[in-house]
Amino acid sequence: MNNLSFDVKEILIQVGWNPNNKVDLSETVKFLEAMGYQVFDSVIDALRVFGGIEYKFKHPDGSLETFMFSPEEAVGDYYEKEDFEEFETRVKEPLVVVGEAYRGNLIMFISKSGKVYGKNGYSLFKFGDNIFEALDTLCLFRKPEEV
Repeated sequence: MNNLSFDVKEILIQVGWNPNNKVDLSETVKFLEAMGYQVFDSVIDALRVFGGIEYKFKHPDGSLETFMFSPEEAVGDYYEKEDFEEFETRVKEPLVVVGEAYRGNLIMFISKSGKVYGKNGYSLFKFGDNIFEALDTLCLFRKPEEV
């Protein structure tokens, strides 16, 4: 957790995250594998520490912002892995769906190399080179890079 910035750590703790919590991922891994995903260590590491909570906090303009790391809730039985293959082609590496952000308007992925992306329609955004950079982008309201 030393890679989390102080501000992000404070925000996450205020909304219910416990840095000592370790999420049981057995059902999540089964779900992702049943969808056809190869579940990478970067996915396991992020979901084990940050999964299972819907993070809700106030945007500086007063509006409510949310994100969560729960593949089951992000895609349910609505999406198939094939729906996201064009994004893998764009980033040139496999992706695994991990959750959603921006009040459910964006589906989030972690790549094999650990980069975090989000898609809205046909737009793809990079939130960071790892989960910690992505959390900075989400919690500190930084603009993600369009890919």
